[in-house]
Amino acid sequence: MKEENAAFDETPVSDGGSLATAVIATESAGEVLAPKKKRSINRSKLQDNLWGWAFVILLVLGTTFFVYVAFVITVILSFSNYTGQPLFNYLSERFRVYNGDAFYWYKYMFKPYSDTVYDLSLIGDSRNFWATLGNSFFYLIGIPIGMILSIFLAVCMSRDIKGTNAFRVIYYIPTVASVVSISLVWNRLFNLDGAINQIIGSSVPWLTGSPTLRKITILILTTWKGLGGSVILFVAGMNGVNASYHEAAEIDGANAWSIFWRITLPQLYPTIFYVLVTSVIGGMQIYVEPELIYGGYSTAGVGNAVTPFVGYIMDVVGRTPAQYGYACALSIMLAIIIFLFTLVEFALDSRRDKV
Repeated sequence: MKEENAAFDETPVSDGGSLATAVIATESAGEVLAPKKKRSINRSKLQDNLWGWAFVILLVLGTTFFVYVAFVITVILSFSNYTGQPLFNYLSERFRVYNGDAFYWYKYMFKPYSDTVYDLSLIGDSRNFWATLGNSFFYLIGIPIGMILSIFLAVCMSRDIKGTNAFRVIYYIPTVASVVSISLVWNRLFNLDGAINQIIGSSVPWLTGSPTLRKITILILTTWKGLGGSVILFVAGMNGVNASYHEAAEIDGANAWSIFWRITLPQLYPTIFYVLVTSVIGGMQIYVEPELIYGGYSTAGVGNAVTPFVGYIMDVVGRTPAQYGYACALSIMLAIIIFLFTLVEFALDSRRDKV
């Protein structure tokens, strides 16, 4: 055995070194080969990242160009007198400041101007600005009404009653249905000879009466359409309330109203806050319903009686020549108003958390 070991120890390696040299070389080779495993792991992570980007690239590009880039261009155009000139006038006309006054259109919103470059009968547009903005504020009245109805329906649907799932689907249908089809059906329902007047046995001019009555018609439509989504959210919120709270309250002798007011409703506050914020953002951007029911800004003598603020922006864009600079300024003003509403809501929410 010793002789074999001695023979082994004396066995030369290919490069003329000893066994120790071979062992060191083998260990060194192992150290060199080790990163291959790490490289394969990095390659796997890279493939996962590439697949992830492949799934979200369209959303990222769409958000970048149609939200962020569009917003930057809108801000720039709001300080210009761009009216849709051809591309060869891109640098000289598109971003040229209006008459040397970068805030011309922002001033024009609040005070009529007579020194306009284009003869478009713009005097009085500030009145249209306030009228359409007031219409948008009026349509926000439907938000608290819709939230109260949604919570009531959610309480009914959260009970263990047969057929509640079917009612959830029925109430959610208006949310996913086409706004165009709903508006056309609504137009037929509220005609003088429509189903609503036949049910109440009267001839109320819902669509041709006073401006307030016309806006109430739109208010009912928008409130009803947004009811389904809010109901689903409130039902989900109620299902998330810890049942042990209700059981403890029942043991203490609390009635159903006390349980709802002191336990269920406070637990629903995050859902209420979310619905409120999103409803205000969506409510300030109402446009399709009045457009389809009443046929636009200046059709059938409606004028600005029911036109929301977004409808006024569309009217400015549709003029000849189109005043994109003024329309962009109106859009920025709408974004500022929505931002202020949201800021106030979050400020009130933070104060509530501190109490």
